[in-house]
Amino acid sequence: AAEVCQRLGGVVVLNGDGLDTEILEEANVGTAETMIAVTDDDEVNILSSILAKRLGAERVVTLINKPSYEPLVTNLGIDAVVNPRSITVSHILQHVRRGRIRRVHTLREGFGEIIEAEAMATSALVGRPLREIDLPEGIIVGAIVRGATVITPRGSSVIKADDRVVLMATTGAVRKVEKMFAVRLEYF
Repeated sequence: AAEVCQRLGGVVVLNGDGLDTEILEEANVGTAETMIAVTDDDEVNILSSILAKRLGAERVVTLINKPSYEPLVTNLGIDAVVNPRSITVSHILQHVRRGRIRRVHTLREGFGEIIEAEAMATSALVGRPLREIDLPEGIIVGAIVRGATVITPRGSSVIKADDRVVLMATTGAVRKVEKMFAVRLEYF
């Protein structure tokens, strides 16, 4: 704690049990906009987050390494869960996926992926209303991002070149998404 205080400078560092309400109150967690629990103990992170929320913290973010805990914490009032394994898998997939894939987030239990991809001028998605596009089964377009504008897709929505498209794809449909956003030879 002394080393952290020395390195950060101008920061108050409290050293104590994150499950001790006196420590949390001393840290003014009840007036905190966000409390982040990132110890190496999942149970302490979960319980201290619940305590912080009960003491009045507006939002709590909890580090959880055991994937089996994630479904449990959503019902406990925890606002966000950070799982290093999921982050690592998503980051790797972002580089492994073919096409103009910008971000990938895996869904629990191998259900599928949330994919953000850039629409190229040669993509079959560009220039036609969504209702006229025969999307493969297992793919749902969730949003179209054009510049700073987020568009909720409707049947009449038209994807333009350079739009970012956020979609959900089941595991079996991921390769089809890659093909939809791949750069085709006629582009060059």
